[in-house]
Amino acid sequence: MKRFEQELMDPQYDDAYHDAMLALDRDEKYDSYYKSLEFGTAGIRGKRGVGPNRMHIYQIRRVSDAFASYLLEQDEHPSCAIAFDSRHGSMEYSRETAVTLASRGVKVYLFREYSSTPELSFAIRNLGTTGGVVITASHNPPEYNGYKVYHRTGRQLLDEEAHRVMEFLEKQPSTLRNNSYKNLIEAGMIEYISNDVLSQYDETILKSVKKTAEVPLKVVYSALHGVAGRATETALTAMGIDLIKVESQFAPDGDFPEAHSPNPENPEVFEKAIELGEKEGADLLLASDPDGDRLGALVLHKGEYRSLSGNEIGLLMAEYLLSIEEKGEIITSIVSSYLLDDLARYYGIKVTRTLTGFKYIGERINKIYDFLLGFEESYGYLSLNHVRDKDAVQAAARLCEMARVYKEEGKTLIDVLEELYARIGYEKNGQIVFTLEGASGAEQMAKMMAEYRENPMLKLAGRDILKTIDYMESMTGLPRANVLMWFYEGGHWLAFRPSGTEPKLKIYIGARGRSKEEVEEIYERIVQELQQ
Repeated sequence: MKRFEQELMDPQYDDAYHDAMLALDRDEKYDSYYKSLEFGTAGIRGKRGVGPNRMHIYQIRRVSDAFASYLLEQDEHPSCAIAFDSRHGSMEYSRETAVTLASRGVKVYLFREYSSTPELSFAIRNLGTTGGVVITASHNPPEYNGYKVYHRTGRQLLDEEAHRVMEFLEKQPSTLRNNSYKNLIEAGMIEYISNDVLSQYDETILKSVKKTAEVPLKVVYSALHGVAGRATETALTAMGIDLIKVESQFAPDGDFPEAHSPNPENPEVFEKAIELGEKEGADLLLASDPDGDRLGALVLHKGEYRSLSGNEIGLLMAEYLLSIEEKGEIITSIVSSYLLDDLARYYGIKVTRTLTGFKYIGERINKIYDFLLGFEESYGYLSLNHVRDKDAVQAAARLCEMARVYKEEGKTLIDVLEELYARIGYEKNGQIVFTLEGASGAEQMAKMMAEYRENPMLKLAGRDILKTIDYMESMTGLPRANVLMWFYEGGHWLAFRPSGTEPKLKIYIGARGRSKEEVEEIYERIVQELQQ
């Protein structure tokens, strides 16, 4: 109530903002003011509204001012690239970010139109800016927006860097003043990013194709009302793919009318793509999330469309690249498939595991010379050195390349996956997800994590526990994180992790077996034991 009353009496907030405050009911008021948004796995993200726990223009202004202080600390003459997606408020927020940064003496390079997260990462590296910002809430529902913050190398800020921005945020004055957008453009402090940057991005994607095949490949693609459509259509068409767009989901639309939860992990977002695929006889169905960094896929196999999980797509990419004698390090997260380690041993290459968040994969890429592939189970992949974030456009090009090469050999991606399982073993991965919103949800999550830490399951599917890793306490060589993992005989494992971007507690499951039937049975048994 103290925070609420301070904002209500503060003249820097306009009448519309104050009216929205007064319209809040008791629960909304508490949830909007009980805490401030914090940097999570990918910047700050939250529902649009009023108060310190919501995204709004004043929040954007404050965070941008703090980021300006960080950039000025990094460079005597700092610069920043800014992109925005199709969400409500994204264009307005990007302009406000540009004005705030430029008012502090940071040269701004601003995308004129909707652009994707990987295009932003590419622009940072291409233009040599000190940092970057993309206004997006990735795959969250329409009421959300967010602010992803980037390092000069094109990856997102690491924890200690984000903490420094938060320190500036806590110290800044309560009232911020900005110059006008027009004046800053005229002064040369805000400059639009040239289309040449996008053309170079497109050319780089095409150059990443390693093998070609003569057989035709028909692909249905949905942008899920997001911003990856332009680049994906450009890339796949140039590759000679027979591309069929889901037209009703292709244009950017912040309401996401046909995909309220626009996440390619959700099977329901493929409903229209399946209808179109069945009509056209498509070999492959693809969908990218709104900011263009995640990709989902379904494969036509024996007359029906079979979905591929994020782990399966990552394993297939690894198998493909290694089978054509590409070498290098593969980087993945601690909650991604551990079957990858067996595949790596088969080919004699190195796997490095990081905490969840592609920023850690991006930082590892910066430190090595032989990068081959980075992926996370949450449908994010990168098999090219052009950016430091996951890239759905490049992933779509790689999957189409693979599907066409294998089709020429008389195989589908499912055939290749089953061959891989038969060679190195079976693992089924999945999640149990608890959605726990608001202050009460955060409190419940904390209690659940405390209970898991105090009382580990000593047996899982009849197998004894071998070790536990608490990333808050254990000496793992990785940053401290609120993640708990249990490993069992037979290769089974569990991980418990509150999401850094959503009000969710996730339990990750890994079940190993000698056959598909055995692993399915073990997985179901594990789920039942966890739900008891």
